[in-house]
Amino acid sequence: MRIYPQLQAADAKEMRHQGELGFTMIEIAIAIGVIGFALVAIIGILPAGMEVQKDNREDTLISQDAPYFLDAIRNGAPLVANLPFSSSIGNTARSLDFLTNYVQSIQYNTIVDGVTNTALSTNFPSFGTGYEIIGLLSAPQYNYASPFFASNYFDVIATVRALSGPATEQQSGGNTGLSSATAFTYQMEVMITPFNSVASFTTNYLLYNPTTDPVDYNIASNRWWLTTPGLTGLSYNSNTVYSGTLAYNLFDVRLRFSWPVLANGKVGPGRQTYRTLVASPLQRSGFSWDGAPCWFFQPQTYATGNNISPGL
Repeated sequence: MRIYPQLQAADAKEMRHQGELGFTMIEIAIAIGVIGFALVAIIGILPAGMEVQKDNREDTLISQDAPYFLDAIRNGAPLVANLPFSSSIGNTARSLDFLTNYVQSIQYNTIVDGVTNTALSTNFPSFGTGYEIIGLLSAPQYNYASPFFASNYFDVIATVRALSGPATEQQSGGNTGLSSATAFTYQMEVMITPFNSVASFTTNYLLYNPTTDPVDYNIASNRWWLTTPGLTGLSYNSNTVYSGTLAYNLFDVRLRFSWPVLANGKVGPGRQTYRTLVASPLQRSGFSWDGAPCWFFQPQTYATGNNISPGL
């Protein structure tokens, strides 16, 4: 029997280089265990990371689309008096015709006693021009002057395929394009109401005696006249004046986004609201889309009670 001498450290190192020594099963098992723990940790946080990436992408798309729609609504379209729709008027918004490839439908919901009345709601699909889209989106919530406005009003909701995003989702094809099936789609609720920056109690002129306190009485009555729309004209210094000038020239525009729109028609949990003030009268054009009138802001003009379109 051959007896080998006890291995020294230098000998063991030399033998490992020659392939005579290797990892033991215990060492291999420990290494696999460490790798397994690392993989479990990585796989565990991977879905969360992908979800964060998806949320960031969707927030970015909304933040890019919202200013565009706000500007498009704010700029409106120049109208010639209240003439019917014609090619000359339509050309003022011709640069927005590409929106027909992205706005899939616009829903007019009628809210009665705080509940959507489906019998009165209307859906408008398949638009021909950008003029029609902006005109429908700019419709005011008509019953704002009513004491029941919080319960009864019109709610305009558009279903939109994202204007920005990957090039693969920007194929032209309108509502029937292949890209619309996989592209990010959201709902945009448009709310346009007059903005009243005057506290209601400062318009109560009945609190003051016009004889003993004429200054406060005149200030309150003037504020009431400026902020109360729909009153008949009065004569002042041989001129006819009309009420509601502030209400007719300053509007609060809110866009409330909900996303994503799922294949079953339901909407996901994403929510974001953008709002701005528009110092401009809102006028109704002579053109209507399938019975619904088109409205446009008129930043070039200043409205008084005698040139307000019906409905405001």
